Amino acid sequence: MAIRGKKLRGNGIWEASRMMLPEHKSAIRTHRERLSERQRPELDEQRLEELSAALAEALESRAPAAVTTFGAYGDETKVGVVASIDPIRRYVKLTAEGETVWIPLADIVHVAPFRAGGA
Repeated sequence: MAIRGKKLRGNGIWEASRMMLPEHKSAIRTHRERLSERQRPELDEQRLEELSAALAEALESRAPAAVTTFGAYGDETKVGVVASIDPIRRYVKLTAEGETVWIPLADIVHVAPFRAGGA
């Protein structure tokens, strides 16, 4: 009788029956991830022209460039040489150390010359 009385005190009855199914944990995790998703920024005409000029300059100079792309959970920066720009398919070809990456133009949010040493 003493054990039963202790179980019913406070929050004891709920503490003993607490359980989460794997499906519930997965649903909670997915919900939290969706809450932290960011919306794609709408770039105005002037910003698009600046990005276009920076990409053209990087293509012409063949110097390494840091290209920052939008991501739902955070921006990602890739460093390499702009090898080509495909205006029809709307992709930029970035090459670095034998690796080639095709980046959609719509994902690019910033382009800057890359200077070794973090500066």
